[in-house]
Amino acid sequence: MENKKVAVFLANGFEEIEAVTPIDLLQRAGINVDTVSITKENLVESARKMKILADKIIDEINFSEYDVLILPGGPGVGNYFNSKTLLNNVLKFSKDSGNKKIAAICAAPTVLSSLGILEGKNAVCFPACENELVKGKAVLGKDRAVTDGNVITSRSAGTALDFAFEIISELLGEKEAKRIAEEIVYR
Repeated sequence: MENKKVAVFLANGFEEIEAVTPIDLLQRAGINVDTVSITKENLVESARKMKILADKIIDEINFSEYDVLILPGGPGVGNYFNSKTLLNNVLKFSKDSGNKKIAAICAAPTVLSSLGILEGKNAVCFPACENELVKGKAVLGKDRAVTDGNVITSRSAGTALDFAFEIISELLGEKEAKRIAEEIVYR
């Protein structure tokens, strides 16, 4: 089986749990994870002033190497709009008929919605952001994590584990997601 590779994009003000939980669980599943700063600096500050040293900055990466682009949410979600490189590649991935996927959690699905990616797709997000998804013509649900086509969405910091398991399941199968869930004594 080929090695899967994902990029977790970090914007100043990102939600810690929504970034670090998928990083941890995907790595446990043997998926290669790069943390990528969307600024010109590797050091990114989270919503609660935690500083994370990203592996790479966005200008250094080759998007075609990745199977999934992951957007954590948090109060810094608006900063994603400062990176045309990110937005253009998220759009490109959304139109990929192969195995490229986009995953967004909490407030980050609003970025996908604003790009028109969620139109007609089942999706979830943080409850306070649901109107943005409705505006983007998403089919709003209440599940903890949802996959529709090549788009994975999840609701909040409280669903970060479900979000990570959904990504693992999409990349490596449900059996591997269950194995990791058992390994960490989830439920």
